[in-house]
Amino acid sequence: MRLKNFFLEWWISNRYLKPKGKEGFFSVITLVSFLGIASGVAVLVVVMSVMNGFRTELISKIVGLNGHILIHPLDNEGIKDVESINEILNSIDGVEKTVPMIESQLLAMGENQSLGVLMRGISSKDIEKIDIISSNIILGDKNNLANGQVIIGSRLASSLSLSLGSNMTLISPRGISSPFGTIPRSYSYDVGAIFEIGMTDYDSSIVFQNIETLRQLLNLGEVVGVIEVFVDNPDKSLFYKDLIDNELRDYRVFSRDWRETNSTLKQVLTVERNVMFLILSLILVIAGLNIISGLIILVKDRSREISILRAMGMRKISIARIFVYTGAKIGIFATFTGLLIGILFSIYIDEIRLAISSILNIPLFSPEVYFLIQMPSEIQFSEVTTIAIMSLSLSVISTIYPAYRSISKDPAEALRNE
Repeated sequence: MRLKNFFLEWWISNRYLKPKGKEGFFSVITLVSFLGIASGVAVLVVVMSVMNGFRTELISKIVGLNGHILIHPLDNEGIKDVESINEILNSIDGVEKTVPMIESQLLAMGENQSLGVLMRGISSKDIEKIDIISSNIILGDKNNLANGQVIIGSRLASSLSLSLGSNMTLISPRGISSPFGTIPRSYSYDVGAIFEIGMTDYDSSIVFQNIETLRQLLNLGEVVGVIEVFVDNPDKSLFYKDLIDNELRDYRVFSRDWRETNSTLKQVLTVERNVMFLILSLILVIAGLNIISGLIILVKDRSREISILRAMGMRKISIARIFVYTGAKIGIFATFTGLLIGILFSIYIDEIRLAISSILNIPLFSPEVYFLIQMPSEIQFSEVTTIAIMSLSLSVISTIYPAYRSISKDPAEALRNE
């Protein structure tokens, strides 16, 4: 009997979704509600996917270049016991590799332009350990580092009008003392390789040089400025940091993990993502209000039929369920349509961006502003599920008041008024 009632209620709700004649206005509201929910769900999926991809891509490139944990000296004299510290670090379970290096701000000069750069001195065998560089060499050979040549980013090469084999002059403020003051040191090096990791901030400002050559330029002894540590699980970097701090307690060093180093960036991205989710969710709320208004109009237009059904013995709960099913169907079909559109857009978002940019001849994702040369996208199915549940819940909640309104009138009074 219950199954028969269900099929009857379902059949009537289908009839109400296909109104005729004077009820055409309800069809317009139904279509608006459907488009509102579908577009809201699609926009939410696309925006959340792009922001997830942006966050993941940005942090992965930062961590890939700077390591999961950084070992710094406590004073300005640098880290002296490099070999013994490396042995201790490599003996810790979970530590995959360590990269000692020197960092210094220098002035780089090209053909007719000069720019400030971050110089990184690293041994030729350790450059292999930085996968994000060694796997993204677009010109030249990373092994040229051993020959005293430099490795530079693609955007820096473009800004200084340099190419493979060009000569680049580096000027260091740590110069030679003289009666006339400090004379800056300057050396010229050939460009041995050009990399492109896809992050404009790094591609336009970082230069790699052999660590021994850079020590000579900076007039330094056998010290390093920082040791990058890569672990097997970045999410457990705080655990490894505590182990490292305990093992290196006898050395004049301290450590910082990637969360501490990039805490501000991580917080900004998280807040921006949550705020965007909240703002775009209002689209679904507005679409839910359209469902409410549409069903209220439908209840008013169908008041005579509702009264007849109740006079024939149909229970109030069955009448109410008819309108719940009507609104829920709009929500279900609109939600899954929006999910399909949103997922497809998220998968091909960069191709769509390039096509629109080509047609309108305007940049839609400037690398100088967003740091990345491609629009990233990462679909997290937990978020897609959350969006679907929220959309379906709002659709069902929107039917409660119209369903109550449909059974609030006395059938005899409603028929008398008709």
